Amino acid sequence: MKNFFFFSFLRSILILGLYSSIATADVFSPKQLETLKMVREIALAYPNAQGETFANTAMAICLSETSAGVFKVGDIGKDPNIFKASLGIMQVRLETAKFLAQKLDWKEVLAMSDVKLVNKLLGDDKFNATVAVRFLVWLNDYTNQNYFKTVSRYNGGNYNHPYYQRVMKNMQLIRSKAKLD
Repeated sequence: MKNFFFFSFLRSILILGLYSSIATADVFSPKQLETLKMVREIALAYPNAQGETFANTAMAICLSETSAGVFKVGDIGKDPNIFKASLGIMQVRLETAKFLAQKLDWKEVLAMSDVKLVNKLLGDDKFNATVAVRFLVWLNDYTNQNYFKTVSRYNGGNYNHPYYQRVMKNMQLIRSKAKLD
């Protein structure tokens, strides 16, 4: 009788272990991991004035905004106009890309028509991530390196606590579950 309980107990532990390993192994698909790695590489190329990069922040924003590239068009339910939608893996709006291009005198982007820029934001993940990361760096400078305001303003508000908390939670998830190195 003791053997029966002992083996039942061991079997339960093994099954629990299998389920928990399956749950953590499937947190990110290979495509999501590829997207997060690409976002990290781009963020590492654009430090702020103090030499800090926003690699972890950019990856967490990508995960928060589109589940790391799973959903590439946002806000379309509010207004079916694609020119007002949030686009691509980092959910960049046309108006944000144009604003940033003016601030940075980014001639490549300034030369694009709205249609071409929307298509590029939606179809070119590296370009989308570059715009987003450069916007994060600009926001960080604009907010005098106030990290909370930098992250909040990425989503359109000075004090967006729910968004900030979601990004922080996703940053922890990436650190604990994504094997990016």
